[in-house]
This record gives sequence, structure tokens and C-alpha cells, in this order.
Amino acid sequence: MDAGTNDGTISSAVFITATEPEPRKYGKPVVIGGILDHLCERLGPDNVHLVLVGRADIQRPDVPYRRHVLSKPGTVEQATSVLANVVLPPRFRPAGFGQAAGEHAGGRYRHPLQEAVLHSPALGSRIFSAVDEIQADLEIWDTVRMGQYVLERGETARDRSALWPGTSFGHQVKRRILYADDLFSERYDAMLKEQGGSGNPGGEFAKLLPGPAKRLLASPRVHRPLLRLERDLVAASETRQPEYFDGTYLISPEETARLQAKVPGANIGTLPPLLREPSNSRVRYYTGAPEFTFIGGFDYAPNRDGLDWFLKECREAVQQVLPNVVINVVGPGTDAGLPSGEAWGGAVRFLGWVDDLDTVLNGSAALLSPLRTGSGVKIKVLEALARALPVVGTPAGVQGIDGNESSGLLVGQTPQDLASAMLRATDPIRNQQLSAAARTAWDTKYSPAVVRRRYDDIFGLARPIPPETRPIQLPRL
Repeated sequence: MDAGTNDGTISSAVFITATEPEPRKYGKPVVIGGILDHLCERLGPDNVHLVLVGRADIQRPDVPYRRHVLSKPGTVEQATSVLANVVLPPRFRPAGFGQAAGEHAGGRYRHPLQEAVLHSPALGSRIFSAVDEIQADLEIWDTVRMGQYVLERGETARDRSALWPGTSFGHQVKRRILYADDLFSERYDAMLKEQGGSGNPGGEFAKLLPGPAKRLLASPRVHRPLLRLERDLVAASETRQPEYFDGTYLISPEETARLQAKVPGANIGTLPPLLREPSNSRVRYYTGAPEFTFIGGFDYAPNRDGLDWFLKECREAVQQVLPNVVINVVGPGTDAGLPSGEAWGGAVRFLGWVDDLDTVLNGSAALLSPLRTGSGVKIKVLEALARALPVVGTPAGVQGIDGNESSGLLVGQTPQDLASAMLRATDPIRNQQLSAAARTAWDTKYSPAVVRRRYDDIFGLARPIPPETRPIQLPRL
């Protein structure tokens, strides 16, 4: 085991988050859902709890685990928190949650916006009341947005390891983990370096903001300086919080290594996503059609930015080598299209969300992932590998995935590079070789059997999973 003080007797768990884990239509709910699935299988659904900060007045799908919904701060409370924790200098700020005079870190530093919109003494009290009542052996706190509350209680992982059972605040948890997800500071830095710096600093957590704040963030005059400020404040949180957890985990191995270098001595590791095995993952019949598929919702700025760049800058190079090329665009909001797609005529199909992704992907030569910014691991790339589908992408588009052509990836930086890669992917023999490489990468690095063993190690779950090895089957041409 590589984290915490657990002795192999974890029998219950709680996951604390502000992200709705259902439905699993994009990356973050997919990751959270995989964690919850594994915990339910290992511990039993009745011993797995979700503390969810969100709206209390909406219908949610039934889930096997126990869900506890806490209302997020209201508009006035959010505005007050942003003023106090982001705008005002730290010396004018009141002590943090749980601190009588601000002796610990809580309340005496400037919070990033994504923490401030969820920073509330009342919410902190409700969260810990729920967690203390549940008394789980394992606590998983989702990103710095939730991790701020552990920090503000002022008890580091080292403090806890020195305490006798029962002397900690609340109950004596055996393992407290921060799921940091991505290094958001690096995502914002990449957005700033791109010409125009058009990325919205709200990102996924913008869903927590009131309407006026969302409209304000959409203004180019606001979001670029705010992006710069958010980058710096999030970077400080990313290095500040690991001290308060038995383990801090990111989804990308490369980002794990960089955070380890910034926080020497902290227990920092990689938590890969647990994806379900596709039903038709071992047989692909590709006949040479110049068809490609882009997957990504337009509510995520790097998706929209990357596709827009590709459609504007790569059309001439791609259509020169593949005059009959077809590009399917799949994901929430994509049915609205992009003006940059008009010059392609009918070659770009904006399909919106599709329920049967396999039908779209089965006829494709490759997944297209031309992102320019982003962080973490691209779930859609892993899903392509699981389906033995090659991937054509930029370095940012395949970030966090280990390998190149040996893993079914064709990576290019310029329009000419990407056009050449797309042409190579349409050769049936070469495509078959890339397909086999993609599926082998999935089987050995990212399959459920591999990831579940990793989760057992991270979460301190004792029962091992036997290795799973099955031969890949590809058709003869």
C-alpha cells in the first residue's frame, strides 16, 4: 500500500464532492462513478456514502450507494465569499472555518475562485456533521474545492498519525485521501499561452456559479486577467493541501511527477479512471473509409477551442490528401455546430449527443483529438483504445496517455502532421496494426482488471483481483 495508516481493515467509505456523478456523460462523472462502483463492489453498497454539495430540489437517478445532499451556498453567500476570500487582501480576512484566531492556514490566504464559491462556514459545519455521523474508515475529498475544508480544520496527516484513536476531531478515520483530479493551474497556464487566451476560468465548476457571474466570466475583458489570477491561486492550493491528506492523487502520471517535485515528502500518486469494458471491444471491421470522429462537449472550452482550430487551420491540408474525408462531431451541445465547419461543406457532421457511440465509432478510421489545451487524461482517448480504435491527435489531445504508435496513437502538432497521420490511419493494413496496438495498451495499462488492482492499493482494500488476460481478436483482411 502506498498511502495513509490503514491496516487493511477498511469497511466503509465516503466520497465528498460538488460534482454530480450521474449521468456519466463526460470525464469527471465517469471517474467518480468508477470509484463509487469499485467501492460498492468491495464494501457493499450500504457501506458506501456520497456527500454531494448541490441543489436539493431536483430529481436524481437512483443509485446503489447512500447519497446525502447538502445545499450549496446561495448567490449572496457566494458573492460575499468571493469578496472576502479572493478580492480582499488576506490581512483583512476573518479566520477560516474551525479556527478561533486563524492560527492554521485556513482563512489567512487568498482562495482561488473555485474554492471561494463553495467556501462557507455553514456548509463546512454541515459537511463535517455528515462525515462524522457516517464515521467511514475511508474519506475521499474531491479536488481542492472540497479539500479546503479539511485544511481549515487544521489537522495535518502527520497530526492524525500521532493521535490515539478517538482523540481526532469527529471520529478517527483510517485513511483520508484528496482526489486532486488535474493540475488546474497547468490547464489555465496553457490557456494563457495560447494566442488570445480564450479559455473561460470557470471551467467545470462554473456550473456552481449564479447566472450573473457566468455572464461576467464570458467577457474577454474579464476572463483573461481572472484566468491569470486563478492560475496562481490554484497553484498555491495544489501545493498547500497535500500535507493534510494521507494521499493525494491525480489522474495523469506526468502531472503526478510534477506535483511530487513541488511538494517533496508528500504522498502523491496516480489514480487512473476506471472505465467499463465496451461490449464490442475486441472486433473491428474497418474497410478504409476516410471517416473520423471527434468526441467532446462544447460546454468544455478546450474541446470547442481545439475543434475550432482544427476546422480553421487544417482544412486545406486534410482535404488535399483526403478529399472525401468525413468528420463526425459528437458530444453535448455539438449539434449547434461551429461557423468554422461551414467551409468544409457537408464533410463535418455535428451530431450532438448520441446514445449509441459504438455505431458512430465502428466505421471510423480513428478518433480525432486535436486539442490545444487541457490537463489530466482524456477519457475519450481511453475509450477509443478500449474499442481498438486508433487515435489521431495533438500532444495536448493525448495528454496523460503513455505511448505513441506502440499504443495506437498518431500524434502531430501542425496541420500537415495531422493530415499525414489521418492519411496513414485510412490504410486498412496500417489501421489493423494500430488497432491491435491500441487494444494491447488498454489491456495492459487501463483495463478494469488493471485499474481495480490499483484502486485496492490506493484505498486500502485487502481482497486482490486476479489478473485478466484475454487474446485480442482482429479480422483478417
